[in-house]
Amino acid sequence: MSAGGLSRGIYRFAEWTLKADPESAVRYVGKCLTCSERCADTAAGDDAQLWCLKHAGITGHGGYELWAFQYFTASMADPAGKPVPAS
Repeated sequence: MSAGGLSRGIYRFAEWTLKADPESAVRYVGKCLTCSERCADTAAGDDAQLWCLKHAGITGHGGYELWAFQYFTASMADPAGKPVPAS
């Protein structure tokens, strides 16, 4: 440790890349903006919308949010510019 209790470090900037996970398709979720209840995520956007409609019919709640998401993996490129496999 150096004076004052601070240690020295070496910093290196690295490049990262994102790649869509090939084993995971886009997923959809519907959420009620009144009570925050949400449906289980599904591969079909129509199923998430149908959940919103059913929830509206049961509760009378009128505001909903629908979103889609996808999983990605990040990998760091080595100094030569080649991707390094994610651990």
